[in-house]
Amino acid sequence: MPATKPKKRTAEQKAYDSMKYWDKQRKHDSAIYVKMFSRAQNYDFKSGQTKDKNKKKKLIRQRDNCLKLVDAAKKRKSKDKSNYNAAKNRYDRIVQQKADLSAKLNEIAEHNTGWKNEGKCAIYRSDGKGDIVYISPADDETETVSSNITSYPVDKGAPYSDYTRITSKGATIAGIIVGKDKADSYRKFAMLKSWNSNGLKLTYRGDFTYAHYLIASLSNSYKNLRDNIEVSINFQFVYEAQITKSNDKTRHRTSSKSSKSVAGSRNKKYTAITIKTGDTLLALSKKYGKSVHWLATVNKIKDINKIYAGNKLRVR
Repeated sequence: MPATKPKKRTAEQKAYDSMKYWDKQRKHDSAIYVKMFSRAQNYDFKSGQTKDKNKKKKLIRQRDNCLKLVDAAKKRKSKDKSNYNAAKNRYDRIVQQKADLSAKLNEIAEHNTGWKNEGKCAIYRSDGKGDIVYISPADDETETVSSNITSYPVDKGAPYSDYTRITSKGATIAGIIVGKDKADSYRKFAMLKSWNSNGLKLTYRGDFTYAHYLIASLSNSYKNLRDNIEVSINFQFVYEAQITKSNDKTRHRTSSKSSKSVAGSRNKKYTAITIKTGDTLLALSKKYGKSVHWLATVNKIKDINKIYAGNKLRVR
């Protein structure tokens, strides 16, 4: 029977595991702190009762060693407590966000059970906070995907995925915001403007659904509608990525503000192998889906018939 892959842990499970780990560490170091402090007091008491100078010096030395361990355990306990509080806050935020999003879905489902003049397309914050803005897309509800594809000749035999990447995903929604009165409609539009100006991640649920949208542009047409306003919204999908660098032995992960959210499928993972005895560029090109010319160019190999065991070779 083939072995099943372990289930990937969710962010909630990871946060819960981290919280439990630091709670255990906190209790462990607290127990050590109490034990060492009690032992130091005992040595101190005994040194005060004995008249033997050598024995007294030994007891005082043991007491001082215990006090050093007490101080170390106190520092670890303080650090454990800080890490526990951070992990607990992270877990509580995830649980609360999950509950808020569940409430949003229930609210949308209840809203859509009957005919609503507001329309059935919902926009709300992806963290579950705040209100929902409903739009009736009377004019447009369009999803767009753009890719950047090379216009130059490609290496024969190389996978075409090396020469194309998605540069952007987005949507255009044009329709009507319905309010109880004009003031209510402008309140909802003001909420959209606030989300836009604060760069908040939004979820759109209509004929298609995305949870990583930012508002790229927002417009309001001042037409002679009594209580409603006509709007047009352009959404931009934002990819979230972790940039990694690796070879056949080690992997290092680096993060920065500029790399956490990037537009487009940007894969910055590089892989190198160690050449073994008997390896050839032709065999490696077939194994890793790269042409011999690509391998030679990237690895600066002058003679494609000469590669040496033990050297590194970048294959992706």
